[in-house]
Amino acid sequence: GPTAAVAYVVSRTMERSRDAEWPRLIQSALVPVSIGLMAGSATILGLSAGRSWVAVLLVVASAVVTLATRFHPVLMLVVGGCLGFAGVI
Repeated sequence: GPTAAVAYVVSRTMERSRDAEWPRLIQSALVPVSIGLMAGSATILGLSAGRSWVAVLLVVASAVVTLATRFHPVLMLVVGGCLGFAGVI
């Protein structure tokens, strides 16, 4: 959520002033911030997730799918949520 909000605000601001140099500087500065926010979110989700072998298998499988395909991450979250709701995890 926070990463998407920051990216949205910055992209809207940068569209208005494409000729200036400051948008490029801000964009290069926000890359590590965005990565840090995503890593923090992943850590929180990982610590709150179940510790069963099925949960570990699901995490590994989703990492492989993410790296090997162009499957949309939101759809992977939906599938994971459905598996959790169904009691598989």
